[in-house]
Amino acid sequence: MKSRKFRIIMTIIVIVALIAGAGALIKKKKAKLATAPKYGLSPTLVHVATAKNGNLDIQLSYLSVVEPFNTANVSSRVAASVVTVAVDEGDMVKAGDILLNLDAKDIYENIASLSAQVKQAEAELAANQATVAALEKSASYWKREAKRDTALAKDGAIPEAQAEGTVNKADEITGQYDAARRKSTALSETIRSIKRKKAQLQAQLDYYKLRSPFDGVVTSRLVDPGDLASPGRPLITVEDRSRLMLAFDVPQQDLDRMHEGLPVVFTVSGKSLQKKISRLYPALTASRMARAEAYIDGSDMAGLTSGAYVPVTVRLAQLTNVTLLPAECLVFNQGKKPYAYLVKNGHIEVRPVTVLGDNGTVTAIQGVKAGEQAVVNTFLGWANLAQGMPVEVAK
Repeated sequence: MKSRKFRIIMTIIVIVALIAGAGALIKKKKAKLATAPKYGLSPTLVHVATAKNGNLDIQLSYLSVVEPFNTANVSSRVAASVVTVAVDEGDMVKAGDILLNLDAKDIYENIASLSAQVKQAEAELAANQATVAALEKSASYWKREAKRDTALAKDGAIPEAQAEGTVNKADEITGQYDAARRKSTALSETIRSIKRKKAQLQAQLDYYKLRSPFDGVVTSRLVDPGDLASPGRPLITVEDRSRLMLAFDVPQQDLDRMHEGLPVVFTVSGKSLQKKISRLYPALTASRMARAEAYIDGSDMAGLTSGAYVPVTVRLAQLTNVTLLPAECLVFNQGKKPYAYLVKNGHIEVRPVTVLGDNGTVTAIQGVKAGEQAVVNTFLGWANLAQGMPVEVAK
């Protein structure tokens, strides 16, 4: 009986102990849960940039190539052998200097032959002119005699046959005189024709002496004595380096912002230089690019080498005393005004802004004041933010 009571008492004690332990455990859990952050109120960690007041250069960057102001690929107009080459690569030349000579032996032979023909024709003309002068006097004499004998025959002083003979003689001499004059005319025309041919050949001699079209430097020699020069084949390249230029391609989407006179900034040997767009070609290439050129003169050409690549920056405009933010702080939705996520009192404020301009990294805007903080975008970062959301700025 006693043993039964003892077992009951022990069971009751164990149950009480278990109930007390469970209550303590529940109380501990509730205390732990009370210290845990409540769901939905945990702030999101964000990185921010502070808006500042300042000036902004609106600019575009390109890669230009240094080119001479003018380049001539000297070639021949005729097919002929090269006799001599008067220059080599690196030589300085003046306008009109002979660069090379072609074989003009046939031309000289033809000129000599025509010169001989001119001399012969001139000698024949001189002899015929003497004949013309003599016949002119003789014709004049016989015309007077024919007139006199005709009058005498009419009066019966001489036979009519004698008068007719005198008239016939006058006609014969006059015919000879006219023929001699026509021969002189023909010889004169022959002489003029031969001289024209000779002049044409002499003009062609210039084709056999290739000259520099301007002052410059020989940058390429592609021929040696004995080679055959053919029309259109480049033989020598001459560059006019009295002026250089930076040439670069402008994409079609940038053309509406470009015009001649815009500043072009570049660096040569650590020295920053500024020129202007001297020429902007309106036609696009097959790659939808337009060519722009900035001319460089005088001492500014020092350190520039033809063919070298030089990065250039074209300054489109300068905005002064504007609010600046990094470009990655702005959100652009198609068809909507851009906006920024600002941090105000620990919460997100979505605010529309107006973009005044940018240089690719910094944007000038209206709608944000200097000192305000804007969230910097990260990959898929905007998708996690909303108006009024609590955030915490990363230190």
